[in-house]
Amino acid sequence: MKQLLIFFLAFNISCHNKNISQDTEESKLKSGFFEIVQKWSQQPNGYARKIYVKVPDKKLEKYPVVIVLHGNGGDASKFVNKFNYINNHIIIAPQGYLKSWNIRKEKSKAPDINFIAETFSYLKKMKNIEPENISIFGSSNGSALVNQLLIEFEDNSFKKAICKVSQLNSFQYRDSKFWAQSENNLFNTPSLPKQGRKILCLAGSNDRIANYYGGQGVLGYVFLNAQNSAYLLAKAMGYNGLEITDDLSEEGPKNFFKYSYLDDQVIHYRLQGAGHGFGDMTPNANKIIKDFIELN
Repeated sequence: MKQLLIFFLAFNISCHNKNISQDTEESKLKSGFFEIVQKWSQQPNGYARKIYVKVPDKKLEKYPVVIVLHGNGGDASKFVNKFNYINNHIIIAPQGYLKSWNIRKEKSKAPDINFIAETFSYLKKMKNIEPENISIFGSSNGSALVNQLLIEFEDNSFKKAICKVSQLNSFQYRDSKFWAQSENNLFNTPSLPKQGRKILCLAGSNDRIANYYGGQGVLGYVFLNAQNSAYLLAKAMGYNGLEITDDLSEEGPKNFFKYSYLDDQVIHYRLQGAGHGFGDMTPNANKIIKDFIELN
């Protein structure tokens, strides 16, 4: 009961001070930030976690939402401004604890799945939100959390997932099974991803941090082959065919090779020659992401 009281007090204070109102059911989400208080081993007395908000200038009665998850070392207050190319969605940028997301080997041991679930619950109370149209984008460590959300988060409002430069790792998929994260930070509970979601994965063939072709990478994570990772997600969504081989991929734009499953429900792009950062391929990658979120 005490934790619940702290939670609601934090919401009231932060929303009043930062121009985000939730006092009535007629409330509208506005640019600024709100906070969610959580307790866990690193913060046993409770910790207010910030979620930054950017509402587009375009005046709509209701907006779809994109939750954007930064990479390791990221700053959500800055990351929220990197998505101006998506101009008809509200952008929501949660801040990872210790600037990371808890995927076993990170500094943070925070309950991030619950953090995102509570963020969803908060957003759905806002009058200007399309509550059944929420996409989640993640980059690098943030992409690893998107993968974990695909594995174990069952909210029907989670419609689209965009994974940029981080495929499944061996904690998340091994022994022909997907694995949920248990309370003691072990990935030892088999899980079946919820079907019906649309998934876009982009990765550079020269990535050595999250090794594109699989193997050990950053922090000792063992990554799956990026193309195989997308295929396994497609199978989880209901695909029954064979994995698409390189000779059956489609190029466009230049050096972007597309592997499409289930009539574009699950899409993987191999960015030939790109590393963990996409460099001069970024504008084309952003156009693909924009079209997937806004048109697909």
